[in-house]
Amino acid sequence: MTTPVGFVGLGSMGLPMAYNLLKAGYALHVWNRTPAKAEGLLVQGATWAPSPQVLATRTGLVLSMVADDDALNAVALGADGILAGLPHEGIHVDMSTVLPDTTQGLARVYRERGAYFVAAPVSGRPDHAITAQLLIYPAGPAAALVRCQPLWQTLGQGVLVVGNEPHLASLLKLVINFVVSAINETLSEAFTWAEKAGLSYAPLLEILEGFFPALIIQLYARRIAHLDFYSPGASVRLGLKDVGHMRKLADQVAAPLPLADLVYRHLQAALARGRGDLDQVALVSVVRELAGLAPGLRERSEEHNR
Repeated sequence: MTTPVGFVGLGSMGLPMAYNLLKAGYALHVWNRTPAKAEGLLVQGATWAPSPQVLATRTGLVLSMVADDDALNAVALGADGILAGLPHEGIHVDMSTVLPDTTQGLARVYRERGAYFVAAPVSGRPDHAITAQLLIYPAGPAAALVRCQPLWQTLGQGVLVVGNEPHLASLLKLVINFVVSAINETLSEAFTWAEKAGLSYAPLLEILEGFFPALIIQLYARRIAHLDFYSPGASVRLGLKDVGHMRKLADQVAAPLPLADLVYRHLQAALARGRGDLDQVALVSVVRELAGLAPGLRERSEEHNR
């Protein structure tokens, strides 16, 4: 018998993840705030649910990938939310990037209702989601993690089990995102400085691609060098949300994060300039402007449209 699975949130990450579950043979039930995004899945055999509650009742195992904490609380705890439909020992796996406090609160409520809440945030971009090459960090009750193991194998290429406390996975994801944000800021400043001083990008990019083994450095170096703000990825708006979470957590434990403060200001400036929906690599556009250079938007936009 085909295993039923529910999926809530069909954005740039959630949609390809849902397709991979469908291709792997799961009986996929989907719900999204904008129903039109599910049309391709429905054509290929997925089943629409009129609410997260109905979806949870049908499947008993629901994955979600939503934009922020408010969206997660709404789909989880609303009157027609996931928890309202989950059976005893049903599982909700959230793969979003949210505050640990949000995850901890949901885990407590689910436990009181006899259901399981698992946090399983991911690292990767939409192209990694398409090719099932995500890195997944699950944390939650051991019984639930065992039942979800086949899902990780379908959606990702690497799994790091963080433990039994879901909020620790959310914390790890924000720490990892801080490192990525720091790389974005550092490379933005480096390429801007090089251009302002008259150095071609070519040798700098060659050194970074040839001698720095970290794929994330190579990825950001290429996209910043080519002023590629338009390929699918985490937007400036979402990046600003994540860095805001980092700063809030750092304040809670009195851990200074001056670099996060700087990234936040630059992303906020990009948002104020109408660049909120561009990839967060567009941070470099603000750094370029601070250095007296053109932001690089129109030039890249014209090339992108050719």
